[in-house]
Amino acid sequence: MKILQVANKAIYPPDGGSLAILSISKGYIRNGHQVHLLNMVTHKHMNTDDSIEDEYKESLTISGVKINSRISLFKLLYNLFFSTKPYISERFFSSEFKRKLISLLKSESFDIVQLEGLYCLQYLNFLREIYSGKVLYRPHNMEYLIWKRNSSESPSIIKKIYFSIISHRLKKLESKFINTYDFLIPISQNDANLFKELGNKKPFIVSPFGIDIHKVQSQGSKPNNELSENINYIGALDWIPNQQGLLWFIEKCLPTIIRSHPNVMLNVAGRNAPKWFIDKLKHKNISYFGEVENANDFLQQSGPVIVPLFSGSGIRVKIIEGMALKKAIIATRIAAEGINCKHEKNILLADTPEEFSGLINKTLTDRNFQERIGDNAFLFVNKNYNFTEIASNILNFIK
Repeated sequence: MKILQVANKAIYPPDGGSLAILSISKGYIRNGHQVHLLNMVTHKHMNTDDSIEDEYKESLTISGVKINSRISLFKLLYNLFFSTKPYISERFFSSEFKRKLISLLKSESFDIVQLEGLYCLQYLNFLREIYSGKVLYRPHNMEYLIWKRNSSESPSIIKKIYFSIISHRLKKLESKFINTYDFLIPISQNDANLFKELGNKKPFIVSPFGIDIHKVQSQGSKPNNELSENINYIGALDWIPNQQGLLWFIEKCLPTIIRSHPNVMLNVAGRNAPKWFIDKLKHKNISYFGEVENANDFLQQSGPVIVPLFSGSGIRVKIIEGMALKKAIIATRIAAEGINCKHEKNILLADTPEEFSGLINKTLTDRNFQERIGDNAFLFVNKNYNFTEIASNILNFIK
């Protein structure tokens, strides 16, 4: 079977979105199929052969179309006052990308077309003019919900208003395209429920982000020979929810932890941090690494991994990856949405500074507790997040 996968993000550098796109490509290939990935190359993401293991290269074709998705203040203000569409979706609409999509559909025969996310779904009408086969819509999250939560968490009145406008417009856009696809494959049950509220009547199957369990097992995890006082964080630092969550942790939790563990070190890794945010990380108990070459190597440092997130949707890929590496994850309940994990069994959940600080102090003090959570996390991911099985379930469902 030949599958056309359409995405608004290229595959490098790896982040939650690009990893989710590539993992399902690899899952389809593992099941014996050919994949053509058509994606958008922006100032933030590109395509590179180095990101593809040799076993996939014969069955995976990648076509990248360069688009300009940079934020323009003039276009943002024009959109705000003279349009009813969300500016973020306009940034990912490209005539050149549309032409490439149409050209591919005319020149090649595909059994399935899979659209990754809302900003690719807006090309569906052009696709339908040429292609009469099955169209799968794979939303990575509910876009309007992210911005609604951003609005509620922002301390700025202006940002609250603007984020609320974006959320409202995105919800209208998501509602406009509801049921225009043939199959819905949301990444979490929470998102599936929200699509039902919007009126989805198409067949759906929940298909979470998956990982290559065998690859993770072969890499293993670095031995933790001593009880470290490290706390580890990794995430894209140009993403507003990540900025809000990490600042909350630094301001509300870290001082309490330092009182119990004066030598504790918060290790922060992430790309595209603006200067004002880097300035917030200048603290004797914070070590800022910037963008790291290998996220897994960073995650395998001793100590728990924190995911303090109060807005967002879908599944946090870094939680799944950290669990696969036998890490004790301490996360907010919003961060863990869509992951059917259990508090104090395979993850640690906390929403208040007191809860968060208390759990971190416990993992730093009790090595056996930290390792037990990490070992159970690995077993949980091994059972539920194998990308080969996830891809197989999708294909069996749509037959």
